[in-house]
Amino acid sequence: MRQMEPSRLPRKVPRGAKGCVVQECRVGLYSFPKCGNTWLRAIVAAMVGIPQQRDDLQNYLTDIYQGVPYEHSWDFQGRRWYFYKAHHNRVLDRHEGRPLATDKVIYIYRHPLDAFLSYLNFASAKVAPQAGDRFPIAVTSVDELSAEEMEVFFGIFLEHGTLLPHVEDYGSIFEHARHFIDLAAGGEAVHVLRYEDLSRDFETEARRIAGFLGLDDIDPDRVFEAAEARTRKNGRFFWKRKVENYRNYLTDAQIARFEARYAPELRRLGYGRDPAAPPQRAAIKV
Repeated sequence: MRQMEPSRLPRKVPRGAKGCVVQECRVGLYSFPKCGNTWLRAIVAAMVGIPQQRDDLQNYLTDIYQGVPYEHSWDFQGRRWYFYKAHHNRVLDRHEGRPLATDKVIYIYRHPLDAFLSYLNFASAKVAPQAGDRFPIAVTSVDELSAEEMEVFFGIFLEHGTLLPHVEDYGSIFEHARHFIDLAAGGEAVHVLRYEDLSRDFETEARRIAGFLGLDDIDPDRVFEAAEARTRKNGRFFWKRKVENYRNYLTDAQIARFEARYAPELRRLGYGRDPAAPPQRAAIKV
């Protein structure tokens, strides 16, 4: 990406077994928290043939909150790949004081209210309760929240566009998505996709991801099955992987309040007000 040029990592030119120059590609997988990045990570891992062993995902598609990116490379289709996953609202150029170069970014987003509920589940007692240590109410499970408790959390998200207004690295979900959409529209090497489109038409979206990365002969069915196998191992983090799951937990009045407050932002992300109509692809250049 052009904005990353000043912070390119110094590196030796790697060579393959026959002495040919091996092209490197450094890819960041970005999203607002609970928008499908873990699924995207498993999909990309399947595309480039990373094994299903316990530590391989973290080694080769490093979650920067759990490790240092680029410590391990993966060779596939004549290129040396480096991947990392992040939730920051800007493309990082440094991590823990070290330069971090990024050649391409894949960005995934989903309906904000589904992200809201998914984070509530993530911060619940059975998953990662420490993620909600600043919540006004401890969450045992989303299904056990009373209407009054749900309204407390909904009010926070309605006001701030996030359940974590104190975390500046994330910002609001709308600011987060707008930044990456604007990068893509400005010609940067950023591919933007929606969780809903990936869920409804996996083959098309998988081929778009592969095309963006320059991968050849990708079998979407094989990729889907491999990604499913990997995510099943960590099912508690995925909860109810459904489109428009928020309609099962929020009242019509709450949904209407959210849509009224954020109507322009929702339209830009491709979400209409008609619940019977499938979401249109966002008006973005990718």
